[in-house]
Amino acid sequence: MTTLKSISYENEDRLFSDAEDKKYRENFQLFDRDGDERISFTELQELLTSIGYIYEEQELSELYKELEDSEGQGIRSDALFILVSKKKREQDREEQLIEAFKSVDLENTGYIQSEYFKELLMTMGYRFTEDEADEYMKFIDPKNEGKFLYIDIVKKILK
Repeated sequence: MTTLKSISYENEDRLFSDAEDKKYRENFQLFDRDGDERISFTELQELLTSIGYIYEEQELSELYKELEDSEGQGIRSDALFILVSKKKREQDREEQLIEAFKSVDLENTGYIQSEYFKELLMTMGYRFTEDEADEYMKFIDPKNEGKFLYIDIVKKILK
């Protein structure tokens, strides 16, 4: 196990196929322009964009500071695996939640009727009491519009 500042990571690359592992390592080498086995913040932004991962600058800045090596010289390739694996897991969670909502989107519109969803909360899986369901619906449909766009709810849940 390797420790990077206060973050421990172990076998993060198991999330990737051999081809993905090779792709990420090659990309790292391409963006490590000075060959010091570290990439700067700017290089990290460029690298992540090149593999399709977009972060807001503030979020990426915080992650960079968290993953920067102890000398403050940049991010090593192993730390990049942490960053990419976190993003990959987030995308997987988002896809799973969207699929779950799609399964109850009877009209395939991207919206779910609030009353129908409240009924599901009280009758399926962990059964909410009516008070619990009412409280949760304040989160789901805060303006009490009678329906909600579930992609917005997924984003709120994952914040």
